[in-house]
Amino acid sequence: MPTARRLYRLSQAIHNRQQDIIIALDHIHDQHNLSAVIRTADAAGFGRIIWVPDFRKPESVNPEVSKGSERWVNLTVTEDLKSDLAALKKQGYKIAATHMGRKAQDFRSIDWTQPWVVVFGNEHRGCEDAVVEMADANIFLPMQGFVQSLNISVAAAVTLYEIQRQRAEKGMYSKSAPKEQVEELYSQWGLAEDKIELNDLYKRIEGEMPQPDESHQDGRENCKFLKINK
Repeated sequence: MPTARRLYRLSQAIHNRQQDIIIALDHIHDQHNLSAVIRTADAAGFGRIIWVPDFRKPESVNPEVSKGSERWVNLTVTEDLKSDLAALKKQGYKIAATHMGRKAQDFRSIDWTQPWVVVFGNEHRGCEDAVVEMADANIFLPMQGFVQSLNISVAAAVTLYEIQRQRAEKGMYSKSAPKEQVEELYSQWGLAEDKIELNDLYKRIEGEMPQPDESHQDGRENCKFLKINK
């Protein structure tokens, strides 16, 4: 039987999820970067990532970095990002590529309250030319010092929290999620296995978060969704 506190947190997470923001990682190879972006995506309320890995050197999520957030984020692996982006554009999404070009825009100047796919490029080469060509906007993070760019995981965190800020100002984190979203996330997160009732989640639980029933424990070693490397 779930505690009132856990049920509250699940309710908030489901109804806060911004499903019309998708993160794409264009040939991101580093395990730490991948894991950190997943963690930030979950923390900021975004639950969909498309990833083009280096298939010659497969990487996996590092649970020491992700802290279990991979359970809550839908990570899709693809070999053809261009086709995936084209399909999403037909669904009404715009594409933003992190790319320094003549027409690049400050990332804060974009209206992020619309459906977007935000593409973060490879640690060394940036976004592929094909992705840049089909993008509706090229964005950059202003640098005031001598370095030309941030680490990919840091750049993603800064960008995603600007998206969160804009959406929060528009009240997009206080709306009730559609029934279809609640059912999708309930299934994706495997909540039936945790004895969570779907009917308890259709309506956002309001008010203050209930106090924990007992002292907090990390509990990750006993989590069936994580394998800690020792």
